Amino acid sequence: MKSEIKKILIPGIILFLIFFIGILGYIYIENYNLIDAIYMTSITLSTVGFGEVQALSPNGKIFTSFLIFSGITVVVYILGNITKFFIEGELKSYLRWRKMDKKITKLNDHYIICGAGRTGLKIINDFFKKNLDFVVLEKDEKNIEKLKEIYREKILYVIGDATKDEILLQANVKSAKVLISVLSTDADNLFLTLTTKDLNEKIQVITRAVDASSEKKLKRGGADFIISPFEIAADRIIATATQTNLISFVDVFSKKSKIEGLTFELVDIKKGSQLENITLMEAKIPAKTNLIVIGHEVDGIMKINPMSHELLKTNEKLLVLGTKDQIKKLIEIASD
Repeated sequence: MKSEIKKILIPGIILFLIFFIGILGYIYIENYNLIDAIYMTSITLSTVGFGEVQALSPNGKIFTSFLIFSGITVVVYILGNITKFFIEGELKSYLRWRKMDKKITKLNDHYIICGAGRTGLKIINDFFKKNLDFVVLEKDEKNIEKLKEIYREKILYVIGDATKDEILLQANVKSAKVLISVLSTDADNLFLTLTTKDLNEKIQVITRAVDASSEKKLKRGGADFIISPFEIAADRIIATATQTNLISFVDVFSKKSKIEGLTFELVDIKKGSQLENITLMEAKIPAKTNLIVIGHEVDGIMKINPMSHELLKTNEKLLVLGTKDQIKKLIEIASD
């Protein structure tokens, strides 16, 4: 949409420059004063046909011809784009884009999903069902049209290359809490990770590794979590073949979670909060929130099934399982 605005704005700037050059030209070539130069330039560019201020010299006539030709060319181009802007519905699209842009600007602690292919579409669908705040970045307009058909303008999106700074900034990356990168190549996912961390070093980046050999590079590039679909699929197949009972339990739990609205969440312990410098037992999280504490992350290392005497400190994280409302309650406790 910005490109359509540029098609009108840039020629407008060029027309202003031609007007300015016209004024300087008449002052220099014909020795006009400023008022006469402005008047002569105005009637020349507008082609209204009023008389000259004074008889033009040969150089003045050549210069005037140049002004007429340049001015008409630019004006016709601008009028053509303005007509197209209104007639082809681009004004409506622009107003819709402006409304969406304002909504994105107001977001805070939201998610950014980069890529609306098959994997991205699944993530978008789950986030939409959970009523989470998120923005989709996708450069393929066909994929965006597909999203618009499915969700009827109910999701926020930015059309463009997610690896570019300006596109990420349009998605309000500096206020986002998580960026999910599911682009088609590891090179794009790596470059996106580097660019994102440069714009917001606190954001969590979850990225897909198409090739398992790229995981180390993505980790060095700043990715917080790296998902390898092929390894997950292989592990699942092996577990199904060798641990059938365990897989059956996981499937049942997964279905139950969807029905009851249970979800996993990493909750940050903020400085000065109620959880700072007390033990898990003293925190009484299950009693206060009905959440199940699954893990305790210290210095980037997750301890599963933490001991009750473990001390909770600032910037550590708790992995919990529960409903959205229960998790919200813990976030409030961990922030106040």
